[in-house]
Amino acid sequence: MAEEEKIRGHAKHALQNLVNKKKGWKERLSSFLWEIFIIIVAVNITLWFHSWSEKRHDRKLEKNFLIGTRNDLNIVEGNLKNFEAFFQPVLDYYDSVWIQMNEHRINKKFIDANSSYLFRTAYFFYDNSRYESYKSSGSLRLIENDSLSMKIAFIYTVLFPKREYADQTIFNTRRQFIDTYIGSKARIDSSGIMYVSELLDNPEVRYQMYNQKFILQEMMNQKKEMVQEIDDLIAQIDNELKKRFNY
Repeated sequence: MAEEEKIRGHAKHALQNLVNKKKGWKERLSSFLWEIFIIIVAVNITLWFHSWSEKRHDRKLEKNFLIGTRNDLNIVEGNLKNFEAFFQPVLDYYDSVWIQMNEHRINKKFIDANSSYLFRTAYFFYDNSRYESYKSSGSLRLIENDSLSMKIAFIYTVLFPKREYADQTIFNTRRQFIDTYIGSKARIDSSGIMYVSELLDNPEVRYQMYNQKFILQEMMNQKKEMVQEIDDLIAQIDNELKKRFNY
């Protein structure tokens, strides 16, 4: 605002000098041109300062977004790794039951005592609030690295939502199977143990044990692949922060 006042002041002086009849026309023209020169310089300095200030602000936004996104991805990656440790016993249970059925040596105590694994879930979840906030404000355009920008967009708009939907479908379908063929038919004692071993002669139960074994293993494999994709993106973000922001 102060710069604009000064520019208006010089413009006023330029006009006054031009119409000042007490001075000769050469002096008037010289004074007028001098004031115009000052105005041009002042305008350019003001524009440069505003541009510099805006770029500085944009770089700060970009840096904060990349740092925040990296931190968000680290949390998602940690959750996926925790899922692997948490859900591996479920896969081991399905594998063991399937082997026992095929080899006709059913360990009823093991199958029934660990039947709670049939109900264990681990839905994929993530926080996309930072991404959506920057996206809605138009700040994603500030990321100068197009490849990095596209990778972040892919992760948050394709890969994560697809995984979230897949988990919901897998676990909902699995719950329906359990409710229909096991939960509503299996004997349950006072301690809460469900006697699944008594239902393994049912072809539908056998098929679902086989089917779920492969579906859940594929889910595990896909989540491991997601960890690698996230690792790669975090490495790209780290490289960008170091290269452009020395961070």
